[in-house]
Amino acid sequence: METYVVRAPGGLDRLGIVERNDPGEPGPGEVRVAIHATSLNFHDLLVANGGIPTEDGRVLMADGAGVVEAVGAGVAEFAPGDHVVSTFFPHWTAGRPFTAVGNFAGTPGGGIDGMAATHVVCPVSAFTRAPKGWSHPKAATITTSGLTAWRALVIDGALQAGQTVLTLGSGGVSLAALQLVKAMGAHVAATFSSDEKCERLPRSGGGALDAD
Repeated sequence: METYVVRAPGGLDRLGIVERNDPGEPGPGEVRVAIHATSLNFHDLLVANGGIPTEDGRVLMADGAGVVEAVGAGVAEFAPGDHVVSTFFPHWTAGRPFTAVGNFAGTPGGGIDGMAATHVVCPVSAFTRAPKGWSHPKAATITTSGLTAWRALVIDGALQAGQTVLTLGSGGVSLAALQLVKAMGAHVAATFSSDEKCERLPRSGGGALDAD
């Protein structure tokens, strides 16, 4: 199968497509997923350009969405045919953060091989169900940027309708935050680097916003 990897010590001139053996059937507690889409985040860029060091030949991309093809013994969470999306911290299933979370040691596309492959076999914790009715490209965008925005706004920020949120720029997290804020009945004040972005972004949130 084809994989997209980065060679040590990193750099955009050290990226390439590499043929690897198919990962085969899943073992106990594992799932086999056909990857249909990935999304590019700043974390992926840092790994690719060497800003976050990783092993030679690391398969890139933290976020991936696809279809379950097979499940291993003991897996009850998924069945073949289910649409799934990857998790950014598959080794962090509950509780407070710990060392391997802070250093991305278990994050796909950084500490372990990522989703830039036609097929992957991973522990069941590496995936969760994709939103019903979402396309694979759309689902692939929610793991890193979407969850970061949700955590900041809803979990840590306890966002309420009628409040105002300031978003900075037009990156993935800001775009996700803009849409979440509007959906929750709050207001957005956004900063942009160009008039073109200022004209386009309000449509992403489904309504008007205050922009500078």
